Amino acid sequence: MKLFAVLVAALALVPGALAGGYQTAVLSPVEDVSMPFMCNWGYDWDERCYRDDFDRLELGGAGDKVWRSGVRFSLAGIPSNAMVLTAELWLRYDGTCVAPRRRTQPCTGRGYTFEAHPIFSPRWSAEREVEFGPAVSWAELDPGAAPQWVVWDVTDQVADWLSGGSPNYGLLLKLVDEHESYDLPGPAFPSSSYADPAQRPKLVVDYMS
Repeated sequence: MKLFAVLVAALALVPGALAGGYQTAVLSPVEDVSMPFMCNWGYDWDERCYRDDFDRLELGGAGDKVWRSGVRFSLAGIPSNAMVLTAELWLRYDGTCVAPRRRTQPCTGRGYTFEAHPIFSPRWSAEREVEFGPAVSWAELDPGAAPQWVVWDVTDQVADWLSGGSPNYGLLLKLVDEHESYDLPGPAFPSSSYADPAQRPKLVVDYMS
């Protein structure tokens, strides 16, 4: 936060730097869905390894698969020449975790570390497992964490999308490799279709234009 204040103060000394002013955009997802990975092989692969487009974004193990989630936001409302100061992805943790058979369960209180990766697949439903790049951001939940927002700093990735450096196909969220296991369920975050709008995912972008 101190660095952010210093940057704003520095820009104020540059003639014309604040011509468009400082603005904040709070964006809702245009697409979000839970995606199965590492599925155990079986005759009923399609039945057990469906994408789960409901009111939760699931991470972690659920018996015969590991869940990861994709989330995508449109940046159309932000000028392409804007200077991105900060961009943060916010997901709400409410103590709910994944469980087998499309159910949820209370989390056990263990800690979690999460990664965010840029997705390289334009159409998520066209592949069994979407392609994605190296991790660009990390977030953590401490053991025994109370309900709270989990926040990823995705400033560089959003700036890259906005400048046209790479196409905006969204972000893949997952537990870090050492935490991903069939028998280690992770959080099931409220998705964009969750009943309470205040708990839904959001991308908060501070920028100058």
